[in-house]
Amino acid sequence: MDTANLISQLPDHIIHHILSFLSTPEVVRLSVLSKAWHRIFNSFPIFEFSSSSFAKTSDSSFEFIIFVYKSLLLQCHQYRSIPKFQFSFTQDRWRPYVYSKYLPSPCELDKLISRCIEIGTRKGVKELSIYFSITGYYRLPEAVLSVKELVVCSLGGCIFDGAINWPSLRELSLKEVQICDQRIINNLFFTCPLIEKFSLVECFGLKYLHLSGLRKLKKVKVKSGYPHMEKIEIDVVSLHTFSYSAHHYMKTDIDLTSCKNLEVFKFKGYNITEDMIQYLNRNFPALKVLVLHGERLHFQRIEISIPLLEKLNLIVAQISAVEAIINTPRLRSFKCVMHKIPSLFYLNSLQEVTLELFVDLNNIKHGESFLEDFREYLKNLNQIKLVTLSICVYSSSEIHKIVSSTASNPVLLDISHLKLETFTREKESHALVDGLFCICRPESLLLVSGCARNDEFIKNLCEKLVQIENAATYANCWQHHLKGVKIQHCGRKGYNKILTCEAFLDSLQTLEPKEKIRFLFEW
Repeated sequence: MDTANLISQLPDHIIHHILSFLSTPEVVRLSVLSKAWHRIFNSFPIFEFSSSSFAKTSDSSFEFIIFVYKSLLLQCHQYRSIPKFQFSFTQDRWRPYVYSKYLPSPCELDKLISRCIEIGTRKGVKELSIYFSITGYYRLPEAVLSVKELVVCSLGGCIFDGAINWPSLRELSLKEVQICDQRIINNLFFTCPLIEKFSLVECFGLKYLHLSGLRKLKKVKVKSGYPHMEKIEIDVVSLHTFSYSAHHYMKTDIDLTSCKNLEVFKFKGYNITEDMIQYLNRNFPALKVLVLHGERLHFQRIEISIPLLEKLNLIVAQISAVEAIINTPRLRSFKCVMHKIPSLFYLNSLQEVTLELFVDLNNIKHGESFLEDFREYLKNLNQIKLVTLSICVYSSSEIHKIVSSTASNPVLLDISHLKLETFTREKESHALVDGLFCICRPESLLLVSGCARNDEFIKNLCEKLVQIENAATYANCWQHHLKGVKIQHCGRKGYNKILTCEAFLDSLQTLEPKEKIRFLFEW
């Protein structure tokens, strides 16, 4: 049996499904294999085009646009509609377009790009994505501004102006877009009354954002760029989720007082102020998810009192608060990322705790304080189902100091699940293993490959565990309590397998970055 060309003998719709998993350049390469593959390529619907996928040569811009133009012309003849069209064009700023008598001028190239976009959007497109990374901003053709069937739209690197008419639009995302003034936004939402999601990321020219009269609007995301946005005012009762982030030192006045049904509030900025927390407590009784991410939090007491709050993330680099009162009876998940553990109260219903602590363990007294504070912290939490502690360790000597200093009064942290990111040198990894298990006996230990020096720690941990399995005597106390261990290897592409330490040690050389390695301990 000739097995060399079995795929091309399949029905076209099955081959099209197979090709849909490949990138556009890969599909183009297949078209030169044979006449049969060229026929299949001509009938394959390509609606996603990205210049970054093509070779970076001096005339690659022209070749890419010609390819897009011919493909769209062919497909317009074959299909009654083009439901989804994606176009991404990136021009290397360090190697600009080179004009020659064999290539069109930059002006002619711009006209050809506009022609491609017009063709791609004229046949009932419902999902549209256009992104430009070029010097300056691209001005959209007039035809794009009046696509009545458009439901989802994502624009980047463009000038956003003109009379826009998208009556069916539900989702709009603008990234690095130049917006002339607030009137453009007013006109947009006047002609798009059904919009549900709106994203504004690092756009230029808009200092004041006002949204009102949108009965369907549920989600708003704003990331302030330069110059930063001075004020955001949203008067929409249906708003469900609001997300805001800004560069350091930027301050934006946010007014969501009318959004009484707000359930998710995410803030990332420089300062988390006491006024902000009081504003949230006072105005949003329906809030279920609260994420506060800031560089500084300089007040002595944090008090969060939101009756329906279920998830709280508090991420602060610099904190001086000594007390936190979390009066949230429905709280289920709490994530705390900071340098210091504040006192916590009223967390009786809490089921999941994630702590990412960046503690200076070089100081022995600080290390002792850290262990005692954390043990007292756990005593305040009842009915905990999951406790995850993520710590950054820079040296095994830091852990050794704490272990030595607490030898007379052992402190064993009750941690169910431990996530570790190490920065230790190769010679210190073995000592870190012993010190770590003298402090806690977790059910699982999670490390991510390719992160800092985790790979070296994973190797040394496996070697030590294999030695424990084969040894009759143990040098450290924690080894007496270990009954068994397995390793769960989670790959990036869905690979998930339980291995013994010896089997995993043999496969370490094939480990790829960002794979999750979870050690499952039985004590």
